[in-house]
Amino acid sequence: MIVAIMERVRNWLLPALLAVAQLSVWPGLTLLRGESVQAPQLAVGLAATASAVAVLGLRRRFPVAATLAIEATLVAEVVVPEEALLAAMAAGVAALYSVAVRRPAGTAVLVAAVLTGSAVLRSLAVYDSPVDVGGEALASVAVYAGTVGVGLSRRRWLAGRRAAERELARAEAVRRTAAGTERQRLARELHDVSAHHLTSVVVTADAARRLGESRPELTADALRLAAEGGRETVRALHRLVAVMRSPAADEESPLEERIAELAAGFERLGQRVSLDTASGPAALTGPVAEAAFGVVREALTNTLRYAPGAAVRIVVRDGAGALDLLVEDDGAAEAASGTTARAPGARQGLGSGRGTAGMRDRAAGLGGTLEAGPRPDVPGWSVRARLPHPSSAVSRNPALTSVSSADTATVLAVSALPVIAVLIERPAATATACLPAVLHALPLLWRRRTPWTVLFLVLASAWIPPVAVALGLLPSDVAWALTVAGACAVCVALHAVAAFAGPAGRTWPAVLVTAGGLASTAVALDAFGGGRPEAGTGDAGVPFLVFLTVFLTAFTALPMGGVWGLGVFVRRRRESVTRREDSALTAAVWSAVVEAHEERQRIAAELRQEVLRHADEVVVRAERGDLDGAAERARAGLAAMRELLAVLRQGAGAATGTAENAEKENAENTEAAAKHLSKP
Repeated sequence: MIVAIMERVRNWLLPALLAVAQLSVWPGLTLLRGESVQAPQLAVGLAATASAVAVLGLRRRFPVAATLAIEATLVAEVVVPEEALLAAMAAGVAALYSVAVRRPAGTAVLVAAVLTGSAVLRSLAVYDSPVDVGGEALASVAVYAGTVGVGLSRRRWLAGRRAAERELARAEAVRRTAAGTERQRLARELHDVSAHHLTSVVVTADAARRLGESRPELTADALRLAAEGGRETVRALHRLVAVMRSPAADEESPLEERIAELAAGFERLGQRVSLDTASGPAALTGPVAEAAFGVVREALTNTLRYAPGAAVRIVVRDGAGALDLLVEDDGAAEAASGTTARAPGARQGLGSGRGTAGMRDRAAGLGGTLEAGPRPDVPGWSVRARLPHPSSAVSRNPALTSVSSADTATVLAVSALPVIAVLIERPAATATACLPAVLHALPLLWRRRTPWTVLFLVLASAWIPPVAVALGLLPSDVAWALTVAGACAVCVALHAVAAFAGPAGRTWPAVLVTAGGLASTAVALDAFGGGRPEAGTGDAGVPFLVFLTVFLTAFTALPMGGVWGLGVFVRRRRESVTRREDSALTAAVWSAVVEAHEERQRIAAELRQEVLRHADEVVVRAERGDLDGAAERARAGLAAMRELLAVLRQGAGAATGTAENAEKENAENTEAAAKHLSKP
């Protein structure tokens, strides 16, 4: 409720201030000066002001309609003096700003063009001089283009903030579900282990006991199968614990260190791993390193599952704008078993059925590619991935691609100001002034990308009027108009340096550079004949010119310092907001990593304490010939596994039918084992 009230007050504050200002200027100030105001003019002026400020209050909901409606009130200019419509004019500019902020750039440009055309038509009805009409048109272009530029910049800023909020919301959602997602994933892994290994021990032992009287020799087969099932359970659980063993701090460790530790862990499980990591990606961290680590981990897990004991080679190369990965094995286990190829569908990670698909998803998430399949000329399997760095997404010519509609509108507005000044000073030279004005403002298109370069280009182009005067190409009054009005372009470039070029400690010399550039340009223009003959400095000596330049530099440094300070304020505000967003996002992501890691550690501890102990006992009892003891330990391990699965399913909200499916699968396995053992 309070927020809604504050938003309403904020929305109507500007219309109220404009109404008060208008009444103070006209008719208030006019009446205080003793000038008369005719009743029809007073009525029309007050009606136009009331209509404009009332419609302005709707600019947030209906920006285009509000802008056009306010523009319609300006037709009163044919009846009332111009000062009676100041509030309506300001309201039109404010409404156009709302259009640029809340609507696409094309809509804002179209509305600005309509407003400019309307201003030209009104000026034709009010002014008789083409100079006045042209000045009105150029002034409208400058005002409306500048408004659209500022509005589009604000729109881009708000879009960035909304994107950051969405990213933070996604990170928070991941954080809230991190532990649950990890539980659900591990539940699938553990269910595969229990269903395919421990359960087989139980059902095989039960079938052997049931057929023991008629086929006593089957007990030996059941013991052998129990020992094999127990060993496979131990291996599978060790693989799962190895995958879960990476500490949470590894998320920020260098890629080479993480892969080396991962390889060492798999070597302890019997794999022969060789690592070839170039110096480039050795210290790589961040999303690319995380995706690369995930791909290598999944590929090693698959190799351990389908080619245990094979020699594995890991190659990591930092190529042109991308990280290249290769994980390949020699297929030792396949060669020993006579298998020559692996079906892509069978290439799974620890029974989850999503191993290769998960690796492809990681690569695709960064705009990369991944290929997995048999090696072409030799036995074995290979996984190749290419993960582009975030910076590689930048175009080869970023300076050109960084030009936006806001920058174009800004350049148009800044170019129009010198032309307006020349139009007022000497209308006949207006066409001649267009090219220097455009050249002076054109570098501002790239002020965000290369602010220092743009500043020097703008200061260099400011010398066009003095040089043109020296060569007799421009009259002095036109050159002065271009120089004075063109200082706006220099201020925009200085602001860009302060806002985009770096911290204040690095950019403060731009104040002196800008002030010195403006001062030297003015002194040169006066020395080349731009001053009045009776007061010019063309005949002055070099010391006086140097003194005058230093004096003007000191005088100009004060306003330039204000422009620079505004840019520094904008930069610090932007960095503060970005830092706050990044901090919140990092905290959310790190919390998700920590919670998932803690869940992995907890489950790994449960596995080591209960299930692995029972699985080891299954092997020991089976090797001793104790079939009943092996079955009992298998049941105990299966019970511990299912108890852990129940906790995982409850925490993760996994499918409720897992237990029923497991029981059904157990019954089917029992029946199949009985049939197998009953065969002669």
